[in-house]
Amino acid sequence: MSLARIGKNNTTRRGFVKEVAAGAAGVAVAGALRAALQAPGDGLIAAPGPLVQAPAPGEMKYRKYFTTELKPEELEIGYGAMKNMFMVFCDGDIIEGCHFFSAMLMRAASTENFIGHGPHKHRDPEVLVSLGTDPDHPQELGAEYEIFMGAEMERHVVNKPSLVFIPGGLIHCPFRLIRVTRPFIFIEAQYSPKDVETAYRDMVPADQRSKYIFIDSDGSSEKGKPKPKSKMPPLAK
Repeated sequence: MSLARIGKNNTTRRGFVKEVAAGAAGVAVAGALRAALQAPGDGLIAAPGPLVQAPAPGEMKYRKYFTTELKPEELEIGYGAMKNMFMVFCDGDIIEGCHFFSAMLMRAASTENFIGHGPHKHRDPEVLVSLGTDPDHPQELGAEYEIFMGAEMERHVVNKPSLVFIPGGLIHCPFRLIRVTRPFIFIEAQYSPKDVETAYRDMVPADQRSKYIFIDSDGSSEKGKPKPKSKMPPLAK
């Protein structure tokens, strides 16, 4: 069927429909913008209202969820007092409801000064994450470490950014840094508010035990207890 010409501007029927549709869309958009800017019950665009006055830091309702906004006495509990050891640390004592979390920056000097973690198990699952710090090569760790898994002491070497999942109750470690050519970030997260850990000293030869730390922790609160004097966790008895 041929298209009939409509009007003196020689507009076709199809063109007329397009023009009407475009005009309607423009009116709809303009109406939406006007409604968004218009104060309820007012036919004019409303002027910006006064800004809500932010409360003082000590009065903020949600500051308790930010480690950067906690007071020293709120943050420096248990491992949280070891500021030279952790980049970030938090657990259920520091933020109610938070699980055990720590992040460390491992440097080349760590291969000499860092004491490895001896064999142990946790009541709850744990995740270990290793991240490189070279923005041009994000898939390179710039380091290498070994970790043993299971009662059979199965050795694994990690030299790339990785995530290691450790089920609750699974014996793991020793953990030992082999080399660090570029600082890397090491993150530990447990599925529990506090570290619940049982050490297995007998799995390491007696003459090698001084190279590792062994921790026994029942997960009890450390609020109100003296701050740790050492930069490293206490040795298990």
